[in-house]
Amino acid sequence: MSVLAVAGLLAAFAPSVGALNGMGDLGPIVDAGQPLARGAALTAAAMTIGHLLLAAGYRPGRPLGPVSADGYRALQAARSWALLQLISALAAALLTVAENTAIPPAVLLARPALLVSDAAAFAPAAGWLITAGVATLVAIGAATALSWRSAVGLLVLALVGITPMTLTTATDADFSHDIVGDAITLHALGALIWLGSALVVALHLARGGDRPAVVLRRHGHLATTSSLVLTYSGLATAAVTLPRTAVFSSAYGLLVVTSLVLLLGAASVATRLRRSLRGRSGALVLLAVEIGLLVVATGAGVALQRLYPPGQTDYVPTRLVYLIGYDLPAHLTAADLALHWRWDVVFGPIAIAAAVGYLLAVRRVSGRGGSWPIGRTAAWLAGCAVLLVATSSGIGAYAPAMFSVHMVQHMLLATLVPVLLLLGHGVTLLLEVTGRQGRDRIESLLDAPVSRLLRHPLVALCAVAATLFLLYPTGFYAAILQDHWAHIGMDVAFLGTGLLLYWPVLGRALRGGGLPALGRIVMIFAVMGLHAAFAAWLLAQPAPLAEPFFTSVHLPFVSDLLADQRRGAVLAWVLGELPTVIAVATLVTAWNAADRDDQPAWQLPQRPDPVPDPPVRSTPAR
Repeated sequence: MSVLAVAGLLAAFAPSVGALNGMGDLGPIVDAGQPLARGAALTAAAMTIGHLLLAAGYRPGRPLGPVSADGYRALQAARSWALLQLISALAAALLTVAENTAIPPAVLLARPALLVSDAAAFAPAAGWLITAGVATLVAIGAATALSWRSAVGLLVLALVGITPMTLTTATDADFSHDIVGDAITLHALGALIWLGSALVVALHLARGGDRPAVVLRRHGHLATTSSLVLTYSGLATAAVTLPRTAVFSSAYGLLVVTSLVLLLGAASVATRLRRSLRGRSGALVLLAVEIGLLVVATGAGVALQRLYPPGQTDYVPTRLVYLIGYDLPAHLTAADLALHWRWDVVFGPIAIAAAVGYLLAVRRVSGRGGSWPIGRTAAWLAGCAVLLVATSSGIGAYAPAMFSVHMVQHMLLATLVPVLLLLGHGVTLLLEVTGRQGRDRIESLLDAPVSRLLRHPLVALCAVAATLFLLYPTGFYAAILQDHWAHIGMDVAFLGTGLLLYWPVLGRALRGGGLPALGRIVMIFAVMGLHAAFAAWLLAQPAPLAEPFFTSVHLPFVSDLLADQRRGAVLAWVLGELPTVIAVATLVTAWNAADRDDQPAWQLPQRPDPVPDPPVRSTPAR
């Protein structure tokens, strides 16, 4: 109902997107239909995610067994909602193309080739099409999945499927479109998870589902986390799109304030719901209030996507703003790389949260009477620090505009950060501080077929090779360089493939101890060979990669693009080999210690048995 109301209000009072773009009024089918399709797709996505949360987290089955009875019903419901998401996303893609080309939807449907070409050329429409494709996979998986691990995998897939639509929302003409695009993605994920969870929990209670107190407590924890994410992402967006003078003097500013107030109210209700359960009827009343506030806030968010922010009114983007989202100084010095920080909305908080969470886990181990090696803590914190520097310092700011700095960032994310994090053994620490049931579920996920496939040495090597030889030599890097989603996609790919590559070499939380000694050495030399081959190929190139883009950037201190590219090749080679030296030194040290302790030389010492969980005091039933 909220989606219908917002669509009607936008059709009646909001200016036509076609008129704003100088193409004339496109009529109510497009003006009201696009937000209606968008809202329907988001609602369906929320319901899909909510049901998958119930199957994977709120009422899970056994770690190595099937889903629970409630989880099975949730999977069947998720299939239906994913199909609705598919249909709505396709409609949103069609109407997005129509409003940006001034071609009526009927004409586009009659000419499929034109529709496909226009959708591929316009990023928001392409994002909706990718979302529709992922929804199809989720629907198929939900119809066939029976195990708890499959439910977890579908939940991850459903969350990933939201990101293409959100990352393509901000246009290149928008100032700070890099920050806005990332913040919108976080905001959408937080809102959809929270709304879907509240709706599905209410349905679970209404039909007399099992263990309502446990379900409500878990929903409350998720709502608290989502409210923090929403507040952070909303403030990040408002900081670059909403001048302080327009907070209460513009429709956009009033909608932002209204959304914030509604979210704070919903968070307050969720906190009260988690702390006190007074029967199903009382919980349902509080859930209804929470859902009502979230639905209205979601409607305001849909409306915000159809209004121009006051900070963008009459704004003429500069060349650099159009290409990368922000301006850069006309010089590059060591001080610029160290002090010219531009906060990465995604990786910045991830790095800080990972460091804080690790320290809290170490404190918990110490509180239980255990110990944790200081070297692991130092390695993990160093990895978090390098991740923060690589994405939010001057390295992260200059990387999209300068190839040599991009290669420095690439190698830091793909080699040094993974090696340091793996030397911190975060998964092993997580197993130490988690209860017995939690450990069983984590080990079950680590031993899942998909997990084993991803960390297989050959698969990991192929993935790393793809980030080098399929990204740059094929021209794909040049084709996607101007799109912001490509930058965050590359960062995720570099970090993810690096973790997969070094995990069999340095990881300890692996069944059987990981690769034997010979396999670890082979992996290290294979990595060195990949980096050397790529650097040699890059040095041999007679022309710069992505030359049209970097020529358009036209940084005054980069007079020779080919020389900058060769500089990047040398830096990539050096930075790529440094982590392998650290890995070799770590392995040699571990093997020497194993020889002294008469342990097998091919197997790293296994983690000690965790400290037993404290006994749980039973409470008599009332």
